[in-house]
This record gives sequence, C-alpha cells and structure tokens, in this order.
Amino acid sequence: MSIFREKLSAMKTFLLPVDFSENTLTTCKHAIYLAGQEKTRLFLFHIYPDQIIVPDSSFPIGIDNDAFFNVEFIETLRKQAEENMVKLNADVLDLIKTMGYANMEVSHLVTGGDPEWEIREICKKINPDLIVMGTEGEGKKGFLEGSMAESIMTRVKIPVVAVPGSFKKDRIQQIMYATNFSNMDIASINNVFNLFEKIEIIVHVVHFQFDEKSGKNSVLLGELEQAFKKRMGKITFNLIQASDKKDVLDIFTQKYQIDMIAFLSHKRNFFQNLFAHKISKKDFFKLELPMLALHEGV
Repeated sequence: MSIFREKLSAMKTFLLPVDFSENTLTTCKHAIYLAGQEKTRLFLFHIYPDQIIVPDSSFPIGIDNDAFFNVEFIETLRKQAEENMVKLNADVLDLIKTMGYANMEVSHLVTGGDPEWEIREICKKINPDLIVMGTEGEGKKGFLEGSMAESIMTRVKIPVVAVPGSFKKDRIQQIMYATNFSNMDIASINNVFNLFEKIEIIVHVVHFQFDEKSGKNSVLLGELEQAFKKRMGKITFNLIQASDKKDVLDIFTQKYQIDMIAFLSHKRNFFQNLFAHKISKKDFFKLELPMLALHEGV
C-alpha cells in the first residue's frame, strides 16, 4: 500500500516531522491528543542530511577518496534513521493503544535532503490537515529548532503546531487567538474549532492595545463576537489596554491558563501588523507554549 495514497475524506492526516530526540515521543503524544477520537493518520517524517561535502584537497584523487568516504557516511546515517523510524513507529502505535485511541493509523517515511524543502514537498504529496512539530526553541542547534518552525510556518499553507520541548502539560484545552482584526479572523477561528473538534477547547480571542485608545477596536471586537454567538461558552473576547508587552502576555496566559497560542501567519511577514508591531515572534517563543500558525485563505 502506497504511503502517498489518496487521502480519504473521512480521515484527517497529521504530518509529524521528527528528529528522534528525547522530546519526539512527547510531540507524538500531543498530536494524538489533538486528533482526539477522530479518524486520523499520523505520518512520521524524518529527513537526514545527504549532502556530500568534499574537503579542499588534491584533484582528482583526493576528491574521489573523500567523496567515497562521505557517501559511506551518508549511507550509515540513512540506515540509522531507518532503524530509529521503525522503533518510533512501534512506540507510537503502543502510545495510541495506551492512550485509548482506536481510530488512528501510522505511516512513516525517511528521506535525505534539506529539511525545509522536503517538508514542503511532502505536503504536496500527502496534503496534511495539520503539521505538528517539536522544537527546541530559538538559539538551540538541531534539525527542529525555533527558526525551523518559524520558517515552516511562513512557507506552507497548512496549519502548523510547534510544541516546545519544555512544554510538559498532557492536554491542550485553553487556546489564545491573537487578533489584529483581519478579515480572515472568522475563518481562522472556525478553523481552530474544526481542527480540534474532537477535544474540549475554549478559544480566548484577544487584542492588545499599545499606546492606543481606539473605540474602533471595541466595535470590531463586538462584530467578531456577534459572529460566534452560537459558540458562546466555548469562546471569549478580550480587549486589553497594555503598556508592557512581556507583562501583559504573562498575565493573560496565566489568568486563562493558556495551553496554546494561535495566530494568523501573514504571507509577507511572520507577525506582520500584529498588535501594531509591538509583539514579535520572539515574544511568543519566550512563553514556551505550543503555537498554532494559521494561514490566509486556508
């Protein structure tokens, strides 16, 4: 059976780029939980480096020898990755059973190449509903790091969840949706509910006002609230006057016990126009909470 088979409409597909680090299984656990009891295929995907690096040496004999050595090394990486993936696949199946989920299947693929490029290409082939990836955070080295998560968030048109390795909660229920009143907000918030329709979530829509006291923002938030009258009890709306971005983010996330931050990722810039440029991606990464990037037109 081909792993690239046409996706069944009744089954969602979650793409999980993995690096076999100590946090990999935890990321898989979060993906299983986010799927709930919905029929879901977890697609485990690992990319190993396959570039042959030839040191500066005599030509042509030196190049041949060094290239041969590197080819052997890359083959070793491939075999090790295949072995790690088989074990991870089995561990994820065991985890699904332990967590009491019955409507899931697991596929996997190991390939060589550039991680960002390969993730974009696999998305074209399997058309996932969601990408769930672990991240070690900005500044740390590795296949999956904060900068990689940011890049994937801006370059694919698929919702992306980035889970920091430091995040230890078992469940994700309280979701903050950061808005700057885009005309895509209604579709994006509905997308959050649709993605996680099999788990109990509450979405906290918030706009932080920095150095501005605009009655227009109150009107816009009211209009957004009217669009979700049928979801009352599952969604809140908040207009917060703020002066210090760090304090207001900490206070809000602690007050509502936020487990995930969702936002609309713009095409040109990761946080283009978000809160009048007062809050950047770094401020959100520092919270060490899972982040869900949604996309215009999705």
